[in-house]
Amino acid sequence: MSFAAVSKRLDPHRSSNESPAPRVRWRVLLDFPNTLEAGDIVHIQNSSILARMVRWFTRATGEEKTWASHTAMVIEVASTVLIIEALSPRVKIRPLAVYTRPGARVVISRRPGGLTQREKATVQTKAREYYSRRYGYLKVAAHALDRFLNNRYFFRRLARADDYPICSWLVAFVYDRSLGIQFGMPPNAAQPDDIMDYCVRNHWSRVWADSLLTVDQYRTLYDRE
Repeated sequence: MSFAAVSKRLDPHRSSNESPAPRVRWRVLLDFPNTLEAGDIVHIQNSSILARMVRWFTRATGEEKTWASHTAMVIEVASTVLIIEALSPRVKIRPLAVYTRPGARVVISRRPGGLTQREKATVQTKAREYYSRRYGYLKVAAHALDRFLNNRYFFRRLARADDYPICSWLVAFVYDRSLGIQFGMPPNAAQPDDIMDYCVRNHWSRVWADSLLTVDQYRTLYDRE
């Protein structure tokens, strides 16, 4: 299916003057990896029990359903797309294509207007400083404890050690320290759901998704914003 056909299917009422719908399917990235750019934010929903627990712990009482259970960032685009992400036991750089596995859904956002070449270089340099740092297990505990306070920012406030990032910490601090952008809260408070909510609320472009089913699911939840 062509890009234009995907756009029409996703929104048949979209005018020709509006931004196109996101490109969809893994095949697009095989043929056109430059669809993505350094600094793009990767929102991931996994189906594992651990991922479901993350979504539960990051959802405040009365809040809409949480979509993302993990977040990462595009760090390099060449013949393939590489992302940087904080995963146990250390921060890794690896192909985005690892998320072609069953049960994983991916949506990717980009700041309106994109990043300049200088901004991309700054973001890449800052992100690489985190490479191979040990995962912050105690930060996960702080986020979980705040859930029992209805996600009030209390235990997360105490988590300050930059040497031990978690996924949302890496993305939030890279953007804060390199571009001065916060996702609606202090970077050590941000969770995957907060980052995604911020991108939607502030009209960041949805530049790619793994499938039409993912886009439909995402739009059902978020396009009321």
